[in-house]
Amino acid sequence: MISKEEYMMIHTLKAKGYSIRAIARMTGLDRRTVSRRLKESSLKGYKKREFVSKLDPFKPYIDRRIKEALPDVLPATVIYEEIVSQGFEGSLRIVQRYLRTLTARPATEPVIRFETKPGYQAQVDWTVMRGGKHPVYAFVMVLGYSRMAYVHFTDNMRQSTWQQCHEKAFAYFGGVPQTVLYDNLKSVVVQRDRYGKGLHGFNDAFLDFSKGWFIPKLCRPYRAQTKGKVERFNRYLKESFYIPLKTSLKGSGITMDASLLNSHLHRWLERANGRVHATTKERPVDRFHKEEKARLKAWHMLPARPMEENTPFVSSVSSFPSDIAYATKLEDYERILESGHACA
Repeated sequence: MISKEEYMMIHTLKAKGYSIRAIARMTGLDRRTVSRRLKESSLKGYKKREFVSKLDPFKPYIDRRIKEALPDVLPATVIYEEIVSQGFEGSLRIVQRYLRTLTARPATEPVIRFETKPGYQAQVDWTVMRGGKHPVYAFVMVLGYSRMAYVHFTDNMRQSTWQQCHEKAFAYFGGVPQTVLYDNLKSVVVQRDRYGKGLHGFNDAFLDFSKGWFIPKLCRPYRAQTKGKVERFNRYLKESFYIPLKTSLKGSGITMDASLLNSHLHRWLERANGRVHATTKERPVDRFHKEEKARLKAWHMLPARPMEENTPFVSSVSSFPSDIAYATKLEDYERILESGHACA
């Protein structure tokens, strides 16, 4: 559409005797546009074209789902899966564009990620799904190489529950990684750098549990983003599993407790591990079976209790507290692992 100034210009030039070709050259407009506009006695706008979207019949449902979920935000992938089951034949992109007109997400801090060799590391975290008098927590373990994930819901974060969740995860994967990365959880560490830089005061109960199985590592203080893989999965778990289930049960009178969540979890976890991961561009389950599972320590071969004093995990220097001796040996052992010899 031409502007009012351009319309006045072509009529003025025509009145002065210029040809349509000359007017088009002088104004930079197409000759057909000039000819058509010269036939008009006034500037006419284009008729607004009405477009019918495949999403239109589903917009009331989407609006209701978004409103029900507030203050939480349902991701486009969840909405897309729900309306596809109702007959929607459009693309995910159409849904994403519409949701952007309804919701505004706050900017998030970039997540720092790093890659590890198959079987070398897992990242673990507690994430709070619901607080208050009847809390629900999720234990999440993500294998660093394949991004294969395990989740278990609980109503407490006791040390015994913490250890049982680890065992469930190792049983699910069929093996144990060489190292496990944590944030500053009280379940893992009592005091960072307790005996010097990098020599942490571990939780005694957890220290005994981990010996002979895996090496616990701590991410940098105040930088939980260094556990980027598990942090990202925590958000995915809440947005793609917990919030959709919570909103679908709203008003039903059904109690959303850990037992109920675990009963719905298995099928969702299969889909989560079977989706194409945004970073690796592969399905975690494929990457796990092809390259990582064989590198894990066999679950059935692990000791049922901490290893004896003559193993490489336990120091023979009796003058040190047990956890500083352990931390010192961990540092030596990690150098071997990171050099690649233990992964070869």
